[in-house]
Amino acid sequence: MELPGPLLKAKFIRREGRFKGVVQIDGEQRSVHVHDPGRLTELLKPGVEVLVRPHPRPGLKTELYLTAVLNNCTVFVDSALHSKIVEEALNQGAIKELKEYSVLRKEYRINEGRVDFLLKGPRSEALLEVKGCTLVKDGVALFPDAPTIRGVKHVKGLAKALSEGYEAFVLFLIAHCKAKEFRPNFEVDPAFSHALLTAAREGVEVLAYKVDVRGREVRLQRPIPVKLEPPPLPPRPP
Repeated sequence: MELPGPLLKAKFIRREGRFKGVVQIDGEQRSVHVHDPGRLTELLKPGVEVLVRPHPRPGLKTELYLTAVLNNCTVFVDSALHSKIVEEALNQGAIKELKEYSVLRKEYRINEGRVDFLLKGPRSEALLEVKGCTLVKDGVALFPDAPTIRGVKHVKGLAKALSEGYEAFVLFLIAHCKAKEFRPNFEVDPAFSHALLTAAREGVEVLAYKVDVRGREVRLQRPIPVKLEPPPLPPRPP
């Protein structure tokens, strides 16, 4: 998909609360909306170069919208657009595991809240939840970067839906060029990580696809391996 524009380069100054930050453009400090609910501490460091865009509607609490961080490679951090990216990819058949599926509804309500998509599949209806992942360590994409009670509810709801006749998928959008595989972040959020592992064992399919940002264009790229088992414990000292 093509990002709303224009995109402007800025210098990140600081974060002010969960959804607000300050950037500098041409020597002037301006407020920016940070939509991603994660901590992003490894990305949003003072002085780092970012891409922002003006708000489409004037009169809001912030002047700009944070789109990406330019940290050796472009890291897409605009989680408000995740479902739009996936919807376009579904329509184009770009997700190989879901080529035979089409969108029936968005923001579909199930027992544990809402999921991003209700899909029509070749055998049955399917539920699809989309998560964005920006944290990468040593080539491993890790989700989440902060504990997420909402995420636990989502994956438990998907597992429960299997018994109601649905298929269920979780798709992680990996927005970092250096990612080579995906793992749940057991260190930061063991509750979510174990819930995801349990859901996968029960039949929820976990997918991870890289997102590539070039100029104003965002594309879904190749899938990367998913490894859900917790890492081995370090050996005890003798």
